[in-house]
Amino acid sequence: AAPPSELATAGGEPFTLASLRGKVVLVPFWATWCEPCVTEMPSLQRARDQLAPGFEVLGVNYQEGPARIQAFVDRTRITFPIVRDTDGAVAKAWGARIFPASYLVDKAGHVKHVLIGGADWTGPKLVSTIRALL
Repeated sequence: AAPPSELATAGGEPFTLASLRGKVVLVPFWATWCEPCVTEMPSLQRARDQLAPGFEVLGVNYQEGPARIQAFVDRTRITFPIVRDTDGAVAKAWGARIFPASYLVDKAGHVKHVLIGGADWTGPKLVSTIRALL
């Protein structure tokens, strides 16, 4: 099962992975200083737009402040939820040591696939992997 994740958005609102139960959720751990993370963000947004409503992306930012995260979100027009891992405890619980690290979680809350490194989330193989869980 995916580790329980109770975090807050950049705006300070509480958010939990459990609130997305019933959807397939991609959980990428990322940071604005991570070039491959920044590069893959548009494909994460496109995949979410293409596969919603049964699919959601929950971006977990690694130890950055709310102002920096919000500036990035505003600049890139990301609309999926972004939460803050302020002390790195959530990344540690998930085993994310290299960024980006992405975890595909099924509707029941179980991690089904892990991808370390950047990816094009609209590529046929990854879309097919996600669709198989929908």
